Amino acid sequence: MKKILVFCDFYLPSVKSGGGMWTVANLVERFCDRYEFFIITRNYDSPGDTKPYDSVTTNEWNGVFNANVYYADAAELTPKRIAELFNEVAPDCVFMNSVFSTPVVKYLFARRAGLVADTPSVIAPCGELSEGALRSKRFKKKAYLTLARIRGLYAGLIWKATTELEATEIQSVFGKELKPLLAPDLTPKSILPGLDISQKPFKQSGKVDLIFLSRIVPKKNLRYLLELLLSCDEGSIRLRIVGPQEDEAYWRECEALIAKLPANITVDVVGTVEYVRGLELMRESHFFVLPTLNENFGYVFVESMAAGSPIITSDQTVWSSVNNKNAGWAIPLNKSDLWLSTIKNCIEMDNDRFASMAASARSVANDWLSDARHEEATATVLATALNTAR
Repeated sequence: MKKILVFCDFYLPSVKSGGGMWTVANLVERFCDRYEFFIITRNYDSPGDTKPYDSVTTNEWNGVFNANVYYADAAELTPKRIAELFNEVAPDCVFMNSVFSTPVVKYLFARRAGLVADTPSVIAPCGELSEGALRSKRFKKKAYLTLARIRGLYAGLIWKATTELEATEIQSVFGKELKPLLAPDLTPKSILPGLDISQKPFKQSGKVDLIFLSRIVPKKNLRYLLELLLSCDEGSIRLRIVGPQEDEAYWRECEALIAKLPANITVDVVGTVEYVRGLELMRESHFFVLPTLNENFGYVFVESMAAGSPIITSDQTVWSSVNNKNAGWAIPLNKSDLWLSTIKNCIEMDNDRFASMAASARSVANDWLSDARHEEATATVLATALNTAR
């Protein structure tokens, strides 16, 4: 069986690190019968939680579901040590789930220094090269990318883009001569397979349950939602905020806005939850709201729709089609009046209209989950890498 070595910042049992981890977990789930997976990652949960896991052994290979996972501490993440682990595995292919993550960068330096064999290597930026993503820590990223070009760190890689837009973003940074392969991020094979729309909470006109489920960082734009809610003084609104408070300064700004919300709005700050509990909270809510600045894919959108929760989001995602499928709204962030009218529409909506939207949202999610073309596209990427003559 061919061996694939994966480099990523975070992996299971993480509950705080976001969609990038699920890209790898779903890759393993769907292809473990065809390839043997080895994963090198960090030994903690997220940038905001650096306490080492107590359920795995650091600096050793661990069997995690259908993969062999090496949870490295900071001292292990050097080009020399990465090369030693690479040579121990002797992979047929490398898969990098980031452009900027430390495990990826250390592998690229080891590769450039000739410390590892010349092995086909796939790199998936996961949205890191979008205009919005590059604005975050702009000067640090610009300096690194300049160095990377000078050193040729990314030369000879096979690029994977999730969409045509991301392919263009890759070319704008690394050269128009690149021809990224297209493959959507992989989802689980099913999400809440036994759910019936009758299990959704009754939608009474004049009341609504909203949920924001994501990392609390500027990119996810919780503050924008809270600022909108300052103007919503009619009807009864419950907002559940679910996710790790990764950016403490940003969270303090959000807390200050929560304190100013009108009396008809109840806010429940839930914090970090396990994956299954997150799905359950989605099922218990009417609508999922995420006014994100940008998403490369956004697993949480599939999860919310699979849970029967129509989405309210920005037009900076791949899910704008919900506008035409009775499954939610994708609204430009510069149209705050339209955001407000949509929220008020949700408050006033009765159960018949809501049940129709909930069913449509679940149908959109199930259609995506069952589309065999998504797995076939990733299979093509891996086959291309493994058949590449070196």
